[in-house]
Amino acid sequence: METGRQNIKTIAILLTVHNRKQKTLQCLRLVYEQKLSTYSIFVYLTDDGCTDGTVEELRLRYPKVNIINGDGTLFWNRGMYTAWQAASKSNPDYYLWLNDDTKLFEDSLERLLYFAEQTNGESIVVGSTLSNGLNKVFTYGGMDGAIKHKRIQPDDNVMKKCITFNGNIVLIPRNVFSKLGFNDFYYRHSFGDIDYGMKATKYGLVNYIAPGYYGICERNNPIPLFRRRCYSLIKRYKFLYSPLGSNPFEAFHLNVKYYPLYKCIWLFLKLHINVLFTVDHTKFDNK
Repeated sequence: METGRQNIKTIAILLTVHNRKQKTLQCLRLVYEQKLSTYSIFVYLTDDGCTDGTVEELRLRYPKVNIINGDGTLFWNRGMYTAWQAASKSNPDYYLWLNDDTKLFEDSLERLLYFAEQTNGESIVVGSTLSNGLNKVFTYGGMDGAIKHKRIQPDDNVMKKCITFNGNIVLIPRNVFSKLGFNDFYYRHSFGDIDYGMKATKYGLVNYIAPGYYGICERNNPIPLFRRRCYSLIKRYKFLYSPLGSNPFEAFHLNVKYYPLYKCIWLFLKLHINVLFTVDHTKFDNK
């Protein structure tokens, strides 16, 4: 990565992808259409065992993307860790976490970087997302510090503080990375973004939700697989411990860092109990 050009700063965009070719290509198209004059973009993408032609298409359309090979066992958190390790060797001014199912608005990076500069590069800046429905429902962004991590809707004009965040659109300055390091490799898919935000707060840093919205990303059905009525009890327990579930040991690893031990033990047990009480997930409406 070139860093010697006068007044040009660098931003490393981190993604991890697995068999979502069209979404990945659309995401990157919108990345490269960003309107930036004083920043250079460099993409670091973990291919976590894609078999749908994603990588071949990326090499054809976006040959400058730095592709790091995975084997299909990394999932989101470890894939992001892997991309971040590769990107850190070039020591960019900023890192951007970006989900490949997120469609950035054309001025999103420009606005995020502006607000990051207002903090002198000492704070994480979170971009909130909307659904694509008629009502444009708020989907992902900053969250509070309660155990359920309730999402905080952004203000239209001023930055809001948050304790932690979803990892869909997150801008991390070099100064923050030098203090916090990488996301925790212990987690496979979930929890790594929440942990990183909580860690920043614990270290005395401030996370900000940038004003307004920065992209389109549909909200996943909030009813986890291990609570869905359509599955048998045995399948639900398997889902609980799967990488895409709410693995109780990974949840405990997160909770014990920030909450009293008695709460962590109760939450560990509660996850197993919740498997017994099913919910009709088909009633969820993201629109």
